Amino acid sequence: MKKTRTIVSLLFIIAVLVLQFFGLLDVFENPVEDKLYQTGSKINNNIYVIGIDEETLNELGSFDKFSRDRMADLINKLMEDPESSPAVIALDIAYYAEKDEETDDKLIEACRNAGNVVMVDTVMFGSVVEEGNQAIMVEKPFDELADAIVGSGHSNYQLDSDGVVRHKIGTLNVDGKKEKSFATVVYENYIKKMGLEDNTNERLKEDTAYIVYAGEPRTFYGSVGAGCSFVKVLNGTYSTKSFKDSIVFVGAYATGMQDNYYTSIDKQTQMYGVEIHANIVNQYLNNSYKLELADWALLVPTFIMALLAVLIINITPTKWTIIINLALCAIYVSMTQLFYRLLGVIMPILAPVVAMALTVIVDVVGEYASYAKQKKAIIEKYSKFLPKAVAEQIADEGEEKLKLGGVKKNIAVLFVDIRGFTTLSESLTPEEVVNFLNQYYIITTEAVFKNGGMVDKFVGDETMALFNAPLDLDDYIDKAVMAGLDMINAHDRFNDMLPDSLKDKVWYGVGVHYGDAVVGNLGTTERMDYTAIGDTINTGARLQGQAKANELVISSDVYDIIKSRFLCEHAGAVHLKGKAKDMEIYKVISRL
Repeated sequence: MKKTRTIVSLLFIIAVLVLQFFGLLDVFENPVEDKLYQTGSKINNNIYVIGIDEETLNELGSFDKFSRDRMADLINKLMEDPESSPAVIALDIAYYAEKDEETDDKLIEACRNAGNVVMVDTVMFGSVVEEGNQAIMVEKPFDELADAIVGSGHSNYQLDSDGVVRHKIGTLNVDGKKEKSFATVVYENYIKKMGLEDNTNERLKEDTAYIVYAGEPRTFYGSVGAGCSFVKVLNGTYSTKSFKDSIVFVGAYATGMQDNYYTSIDKQTQMYGVEIHANIVNQYLNNSYKLELADWALLVPTFIMALLAVLIINITPTKWTIIINLALCAIYVSMTQLFYRLLGVIMPILAPVVAMALTVIVDVVGEYASYAKQKKAIIEKYSKFLPKAVAEQIADEGEEKLKLGGVKKNIAVLFVDIRGFTTLSESLTPEEVVNFLNQYYIITTEAVFKNGGMVDKFVGDETMALFNAPLDLDDYIDKAVMAGLDMINAHDRFNDMLPDSLKDKVWYGVGVHYGDAVVGNLGTTERMDYTAIGDTINTGARLQGQAKANELVISSDVYDIIKSRFLCEHAGAVHLKGKAKDMEIYKVISRL
C-alpha cells in the first residue's frame, strides 16, 4: 500500500514541477507571494506626492484647462521660498507637444527658474521586440521644455497577466540609445543635488526588477490626515515648508485621469501611477534589490520539499506524517521570509508547499480508505439493531455507544437580541434581512468565541451562548460578561451595517445570568442537539429583555461575582416572569 502511495505521489510531484516551470501556477503563486513579501518597507520622509485630485478638478476645471499655466504656478509656489524648496520636482505629466504659446512659455520659464524639474517620457513598443532594440519610439517633452528641465525618463510599467504591477521596467534601448526610467532620473538628480553617494544596486536601476512597496496607496500623499492636493498646495492651504530638500512628485490622483493600477501590496484599492514612481524611488534610497530566481532554479526548492515528504511518509506512521510535514512547511515558509529579508532573494512559496501537501494528501487518503473500510464494517454490524446515525457515531468513537441525556452543570448563559428588528425587517428585502442577520451573527459569534464560549443557537434575531459547557472554562462568568461587553463595544460595526434611514435607531441588548442547568445531547437517536435547559436559561433570556438599546444587563448573582472587575450601575429591581420575587439588575459599563 505504501509503495502505491509513493508512486502516485511522484506523479503528482512531476505534474507540479511541469506546471511551475511553464508558469501555469503563477496565477496562484503571485497572490501568495504578494501577501507574504509585500508587507511594507522603510518609508523615506523626504518623498511626497502632490495629487491632481477630484477636489482640484472640481475647483480648477478639467485637466486640459489648467495643466500648463497652473503647473507653472505650482512650480513657482514650491520654489518661492529657498529655505523650504524641494530638491527635485518630478512631474508625472506628459508635455510632448507645444500647445499654447503663452502657457507653454510660462511653464518653460518656471521649469528653467526652478532648475530641478524632471518629467516623463513614454516608450512605444512594436509588435516584435528585437534583441538590442527593445522599443521603436519614445515621446519626450517638446524641445524648448526639454532644455528647461534637468532630465526625463520613461514612465512605462510592467503589468502582469492579472493586471497587477509587481515590477518596474529598467533602462530600455531605443534605436541604440539608452532610455532610463523616470524613477531613475528622479533618484539620480536627487542624490546629486543632495551630495549623496549612489549606493543603489545597478541591477535595481537597469533591469526589470521586483518593486518593494513602502506601503499601501496614499503612503506618500502628504502628512497624516492631510493629503497633498494640487489645489491645496497652490492656494497655500497645505504648507510647502515640509517639502524642504525633498522629492516632490506631481501627478494624477483622480480616477478619471486613468492612471491608477492594482499593485502587489493592495489589490482592493488602486494606486496612482505617480505614487508607484514614488515607491520605486523609495526602494532606490533603501537599496532594496530583490533577486528573482531563474525558471529552472525555482524548481529546486519544490523538488527538495517533495522528496522530503516522500521520505517522511515511508518512514513514519500516517498520524505523524501530517504533523511533521506541516512543521516542515512552516519552516520552509519561514525560510522564504529570511531569504527575502536578509538575502534579498525571492523564493517560490506555493509550489513547494503544494508539492509536499499533495504527497501528504495521497498518504492520508490511502490511510483513510483503509479506515473507511473498517468503519463500514462496524456500521453494518451495529445498524442491525441501532439507528444508522448512532451506528456511525459508534464507529467514529470506537464502538462505544453514544448515550442520550444531560448532566447538571453550573454555567453562564448570554442572550442578545436586536431592538427594532421588526422596523428593520420592514425596511429591507428578505434577501437583505438574511444578509444583515448573517453579518450581525458574525459580531455576536466573534465575541462569544473570543471569550471561550459556545454559540448554542440562533433564533430569529436572537443569539444564545453558553460558557462552561460543553468543556470546563476558567472564570466563565467573567468571560460571559466580557463577551457581552465586546458585543456592546462593537456597536459601530453594527451601525455601519444599517441603511442610512435606520442608523442610530436600531440596536441590540444583552443579558447575562449564571447558575445550574441541565446540559447535554437532547433529542432522539435520529436527531439530537447539544443545548442547555432550566430556570437559569429562562432567567437569562428574560434579563436580556430588560436591556435597553446597546445595554448589557446582568443579574445580581453575576454582579456579586464580577463587581470588582467591571464598572457597573444599579438599574433597579424588576419583576421577571416566573419569578416570585423582584430581581436586582445591573448595567455593565466597562471593564475596570
